[in-house]
Amino acid sequence: MPGVVLELSPIRVSAVSPGLIDTPLWAKMDEASCNAMFERVAGGLPAKTVGQPSDIANAVLFLITTPFATGSTVRVDGGGVIA
Repeated sequence: MPGVVLELSPIRVSAVSPGLIDTPLWAKMDEASCNAMFERVAGGLPAKTVGQPSDIANAVLFLITTPFATGSTVRVDGGGVIA
């Protein structure tokens, strides 16, 4: 990302890197399998839960409203990257 950040400056460029998020994408799975997957994944995360769309929205809102944030990747993964 550093090249894009420098090339597009002064336009700010950042990213949100989500973990497992409970969205309609999972509606194709049967409910029991989906719930079991969410519980299994949540159990292995420090946050002990899967993400919600609002978690991603909050991260995007932070990046949009923080003029000094550029070239940043915000992980919203319940701690999955360190688990």
